[in-house]
Amino acid sequence: MHRSAILGSWLLTRYEDVLEAAKDHERFSNNPRWREATRSVLPPAPDDYSILLVDPPEHTRLRRCAAKAFTSARLRTLDETIARVAAELVEGAAGRRTIDWIAEVAEPLAMRVMLAMLGLPEKDHRRWEVWSRRRARLLEMIATRRERKAAHIAGSEIRRYFTALLRQRTQSSEDDAVSTLARLAAAGDGISMTEASDMLSVLMIAGNETTTHLIGNGMLALVRDREQMQRLREEPKRTRAAINEMLRFDSPVQTDFRVAKADVVVRGRTIRAGDGVILLTGSANRDGAAFENPDTFDITRTGPKHAAFGHGVHRCIGAELARMEASAIFTEALRKLGTIELASGSPRYRKSTVIRGLAALPLRVAA
Repeated sequence: MHRSAILGSWLLTRYEDVLEAAKDHERFSNNPRWREATRSVLPPAPDDYSILLVDPPEHTRLRRCAAKAFTSARLRTLDETIARVAAELVEGAAGRRTIDWIAEVAEPLAMRVMLAMLGLPEKDHRRWEVWSRRRARLLEMIATRRERKAAHIAGSEIRRYFTALLRQRTQSSEDDAVSTLARLAAAGDGISMTEASDMLSVLMIAGNETTTHLIGNGMLALVRDREQMQRLREEPKRTRAAINEMLRFDSPVQTDFRVAKADVVVRGRTIRAGDGVILLTGSANRDGAAFENPDTFDITRTGPKHAAFGHGVHRCIGAELARMEASAIFTEALRKLGTIELASGSPRYRKSTVIRGLAALPLRVAA
């Protein structure tokens, strides 16, 4: 529990405190418009009406619409696509001695699956790579003025893209996310066209960024611990547990943001209404009071659930899809690649305070 003069915000680091604040939408708001004019470096309110940045009852209404796009039936239809893409990417990797796991496996898998999930043309993947990278900087405390300007421009371009696509698909009978939300918006059923466009932007970018770095950070953990990798090869039934441990051990999302809606006492300290609050998810997932030997990567771990997908009403709606993608690629890679090892000693990380992810992960591989 720390009041940072540099960040102008409170920092919560413990597992129990992070989860309580994440779940307590009555006292801790996701909406940055609650924030008083302080020195807080929390990201400013963006230029869209994002499901990430509203509280119930608005969030409840939008979440209900999002759930209609992320149905279990829709996820099951993606099984074949995910398996096919994973097989293609691993087979391509097997034909080369050295690969960049991020650029050649993790990013293409996440992008191609999200394009399929939303029902977007695969030919648009290049523009989405640019848009995702630029738009994601909007949530950064360390983003420069130039980066923020680029993020806002990308946001305008994305909104035009989705608005046109939504209008085209109001009569579509397909079950992809764009068509589903287009029908709801056209019928005035819980969401407007603008809100649908903004929601699709969030789903696309969040789905790309988080899944890419789950797959990247997870592979790095495995190649640094040969015993754990070998155990997962021999016991593929542990894949889901291994993915949960990857999420805990090296969380793709390190920080979350809230604003106090009322005075709140935490560990004897008073957070005042309007104060910014930074939830350190990565720290919570390494809290020794919650996890035994927290700095040890252990795919057989049991105990509390990790905090990587958030908790409460704002829990990540794409959590199961991310697990499906990670499960497919790790299963395929460990089955087909007999050798997977670091090609350089110090992988490069992206410069970010929100996303912990590798800029590149050079691996030596062999079938």
